[in-house]
Amino acid sequence: MRALTITIAIALGGCAAQHLNAAQYTRTDGKPIDPAHQQATLAQCKGEAESAPADPQCFDCGWKEKTIITACMARNGYIQAKQ
Repeated sequence: MRALTITIAIALGGCAAQHLNAAQYTRTDGKPIDPAHQQATLAQCKGEAESAPADPQCFDCGWKEKTIITACMARNGYIQAKQ
């Protein structure tokens, strides 16, 4: 029972995090956002960030991954929305 509760919590947390990541972007051309296309683009950009060469001298490279994702999203017509 406890394992089931933990599994559900992780799954719901992942869904919430995914929704928050997608909600951070808006289109550069002002067109309405197609959620499916935006999710696909975000997944592509995350893959690009993960496949980037690792820097052995970097201890906390979260900023590098975020920068790659931001640049990729911008190339695809999405910018981070002001909160």
